[in-house]
Amino acid sequence: MEFSEMLNWILGGGLLAAVVGLLTLKATVRKANAEAEKAKAEAETVRIGNTEQATRILIENIVEPLKKELSETREDLREAKKELGSTKREMARFRKAIETANSCKFRADCPVIFKLRDLTRGSAGKGADGGDGATGQPRARSSPDTDGNGTDVGGEAGDTDGQPP
Repeated sequence: MEFSEMLNWILGGGLLAAVVGLLTLKATVRKANAEAEKAKAEAETVRIGNTEQATRILIENIVEPLKKELSETREDLREAKKELGSTKREMARFRKAIETANSCKFRADCPVIFKLRDLTRGSAGKGADGGDGATGQPRARSSPDTDGNGTDVGGEAGDTDGQPP
């Protein structure tokens, strides 16, 4: 093989085409890889964007209303606790008043104590003593000739002072 044949063969296209093809192929692969990486990056950006948008929608539609409802519920709870504390104080004062009412010098005729006794029995009307339940005062006794529970002690018919003989 002569030098001219070799040169012809090299320059004739066989080897040169192969070398050019390899260099071009390598560049094409690099370009394809770069485009693939760019597409992956764009897909990641879109995914992150979609995630951010989904998170924003979730916060606007679910989290914020729940926070608002929670704060309203907490405020209602605070008000209920205040009312409960007030009610407890009132009940303590009421208990103290009832306990001291039993040692009161007017307890025998106290309409409040009579009413409380009626309420503890569950009756809304007449007391056990025959009172009307509203004032707590017993009614006057009936006349002696009806049922024998009158106020007459045994005086004469003409006796006006009501004292026994």
